[in-house]
Amino acid sequence: MLSGEVLQRFHVKRPLARGGMGELWLADDEQHHDVVLKTVRDDLLDDVEVRRCFRREIAVTASVHHEHIVHHVAHGQWSGVEVLALEHIEGSSLAELLDRAPLPLGAALCVADDIARALAYLHALKNYQGEPLEVIHGDVSPQNVLIDHHGKALVIDFGGVTWRGADVTPGMLVGKPGYVSPEQTRGEPLDGRSDQYALGVVLWEMLAGQALFETDDVRRDLPVPPLSRYVAVPYVVEAAVVRMLAEDREARFPDLAEVADVLAGAAWAHGVDDARAWLGARAQAPLLLDDVFEEEGPGEPTKPMRP
Repeated sequence: MLSGEVLQRFHVKRPLARGGMGELWLADDEQHHDVVLKTVRDDLLDDVEVRRCFRREIAVTASVHHEHIVHHVAHGQWSGVEVLALEHIEGSSLAELLDRAPLPLGAALCVADDIARALAYLHALKNYQGEPLEVIHGDVSPQNVLIDHHGKALVIDFGGVTWRGADVTPGMLVGKPGYVSPEQTRGEPLDGRSDQYALGVVLWEMLAGQALFETDDVRRDLPVPPLSRYVAVPYVVEAAVVRMLAEDREARFPDLAEVADVLAGAAWAHGVDDARAWLGARAQAPLLLDDVFEEEGPGEPTKPMRP
């Protein structure tokens, strides 16, 4: 795909980023609204697993609608290229914000609450027969969260998504090593509590201002350092993080809806409006998509954050 090409109603303006599996392009539609077009990298078009991941991403993004999930605009095969069109978010990635400094308590809780609500919605999806689909994002990380100019967090990049009955290679490790759950590292069947673990890592890092695990280390048999070693947080917050990061998934919260309720209560106690304003101000810089969809794929290491 080349800049200046017209795909259906989209006019491709320029490339944005080249990631581990896909390429991103900035385009506009007939109303001159910016959108992001995502395609499989040219050199991976013959990779069956990559194409499966992309088709799963299309299937899920086209089926969901939530205020904290990036919106699907369109998809199709245009000019011989399989394309996913998504809304263009003006803001910054959570990874970019964390690269500058730890987040204040209220801001971190607001972001974690938004992510928890998006994931809880995802986990609760059912088919037409009313049966749970058991959808799992599979790649929750700061790189896959955007903060818009209103201080709202949105979950993006569903390249690692799976659901009950999905065509997934058995034992394939999906997710960045710094955020995968213990059961993911063991190749066990997954449920929503795996996403909960990843969100626990993200929340820990938002508050502590540094990476919890070595970026290339998937060991999860070592104790998690207490947050109190790095920052003063209320007991209810530390207890929630500890529970989310339990090695045994049975010891975690039963679902992310309960996590969201706990986080929302703590966030309101620390001034939601001020926290949203702080986040929105920090996200005013133009979105750096190469920080979000970097050269790493879903299963490759992330860069360590600076304390």
